[in-house]
Amino acid sequence: MKVTRLQRGVYKVDDKKGTWIARGGFEATANGKWVANDCKTREECNDCNSWAVQFDTFKQLKQYSQLF
Repeated sequence: MKVTRLQRGVYKVDDKKGTWIARGGFEATANGKWVANDCKTREECNDCNSWAVQFDTFKQLKQYSQLF
């Protein structure tokens, strides 16, 4: 898994299943939770490609990504 910081609270993640964007913290989301979208850039993130889950930490989100 390769993680690239795009800006504060926004990361591009490349893993064996593809590329996705992780966003979290109060800089990137309204409630400070970590969310993910199936897209390659921050600008492509929307409700249609959201994973529809939220986590308290980036570590929890990364662990969840490995389950499927």
